[in-house]
Amino acid sequence: MAKSSKPFGKIIVLLILAAGAAYGVYYWKKADAKPPEISTTAVTRGSIIQSITATGVLQAPTSVDVSSQISGKVIARNVDYNDHVKEGDVLCLIDPATYKSKLLQSEAQLANTKASHTLTRLNTERTRELFQQNLVSQADLDQANAQLAQADAQLKIQEANVETARLDLERCTITSPITGIVLDRQTDVGKTVAASLNAPTLFTLINDLTKLEISADVSEADIGGIADDQEVLFTVDAYPGRQFRGKVSQIRNLPKTSQSVVVYSTIIDVNNSDLRLKPGMTANVNIITARRDNVLVIANSALRARIPEKLVPAGAATTGQSAGKKKSDQSGDASKRSKRGGSNREQMRALFQDAGITMGQPATTEAIEKLKALAAERNITLSDRMLSNLERRSGSGGSPTVTQRTVYRIATPLPDLKLEAVNARFGISDGSSTEIIDGLAEGEEIITSVYIPGTTSTTASSSNSTPFGGGPRFR
Repeated sequence: MAKSSKPFGKIIVLLILAAGAAYGVYYWKKADAKPPEISTTAVTRGSIIQSITATGVLQAPTSVDVSSQISGKVIARNVDYNDHVKEGDVLCLIDPATYKSKLLQSEAQLANTKASHTLTRLNTERTRELFQQNLVSQADLDQANAQLAQADAQLKIQEANVETARLDLERCTITSPITGIVLDRQTDVGKTVAASLNAPTLFTLINDLTKLEISADVSEADIGGIADDQEVLFTVDAYPGRQFRGKVSQIRNLPKTSQSVVVYSTIIDVNNSDLRLKPGMTANVNIITARRDNVLVIANSALRARIPEKLVPAGAATTGQSAGKKKSDQSGDASKRSKRGGSNREQMRALFQDAGITMGQPATTEAIEKLKALAAERNITLSDRMLSNLERRSGSGGSPTVTQRTVYRIATPLPDLKLEAVNARFGISDGSSTEIIDGLAEGEEIITSVYIPGTTSTTASSSNSTPFGGGPRFR
C-alpha cells in the first residue's frame, strides 16, 4: 500500500509546480504589459488650397518663322540672337545680281512687246477703215482683230513677267514681319539659301518676352475641374526656391494622347516683366481649383486612423474594419429587399425624376435641395451615403465636395482609456490636410494612430492616399 502512494504523490507535486510556474508567467506578463501608444493631432485654423498638378512648357504667345521665298547666297546679316527689331527692319540680304538681270531682261522683253503691240494695233485700224470702204474682205478684218487680241495678251504676259522679276528682286531683302526679339538665327553671311522645294527658316522672332504662356497637358480625369481665369502657381527648375503665378486663359478641345493617356492643352498666361523666365523652360504647374482661408483644418492622418476593435466605442466602427460587417449586413438586407419587390425602386426612380436628377449624372445644388424636400413630403428616407455621393458629383466641376467621416478622440485618458467617435463633415483637401465644415472645434485633439505593444501597427499603410478614397489627382 505504501509503495503505490509514492507515484501518486510525485504527480501531485508536479501539478503544483506546473500551476505555480503558469501563475508566475501570467503574473510576469501582466506586470510587464505596456499601455497603448496613441498619437493625436490638433484641429487648427489655416488655409487649404486644392489644386490639380500638370507639367507644361513656357512659350511665347506669338512666334514667327521668317523664311526666304527665293534662293541665293546671303551677303549681309544685320541682326543676331536676342536683338530687338521693329516691323520692316532689314534682317539680311540675299545676293540680288541674278534677280536684277532677270528684271532687266523682262523689262527689255516688255519694251519689244509694246512695240509689236503698237504696230499690230495700227495695222488693225487700217484694216477696219479699208473694210468700211469695201476694199478688204471680212476674212482680212477677222485676221487683223485676232492679231490685235494676241498682241494684247502678249503685252499682259510681259507686264506680269516684269512684276514677277521685280518681286523676286525685292524678296532679296528679308525684313521683319513683327516688332519683337530675335529668338533664333539659322543663317549667316556666305550661306546659300535653297528655296526650291520648301521655304527654309532663317530667323525665329517672338513679339514680347514680358508676356509668356504655358501650354500644360491636363489629363482627361482632371480636365473637368479646370475653368477659365483660375489662379495658377508654378515653379521652374532654374529657380527652385521661387514660385510664379499665372492664370488659365484657354482650355483647348483638341485631344492628344501622351503615354496612353488622353490629355488636353491648357493655356496659362504668365507675366514675365522681370524677364526671369525663358521660352522652353519646363513648368511644374498647380492649377488652383478651390481655396479656403482661415478655416478649421485637420491632418489627413486623422481621417485614415484605424482603431483596434477592443477600443472602438459601442455603436462605432473604424475605417476599413466594418467593411466585412457592412457586406454581411447588405447581403442580409438584399434578401429582405427582394421580398419587398420593386416598390422602393419605383419610388426612388419617381423621386429622382421629379427632382430633375438623372441617376449617375452630376446634380445641381438646387436639384439636391428639391430632392430632400420631396423625400420629406413623401416620407422617403435618403441615406447619408446617397446624399454624400450626390454632393460629391455636384462638386466635380469646381464646387466644394462635402464628405461625412467618423474620427476619434480620447474621452477618458489612461489608465482607464476610453475613446469617443465623432461624426464630422469635411471639405476640400490639399493632400496633407483637409478642411473641416462642422462637427469639430479648434484645439480638439483627434487620434491619428493607436498602437498596442505586441500587435501589428494599425496605422494606414499609405501616407499619400487621399482620405476619401479616390477621385481626381488633387494635391
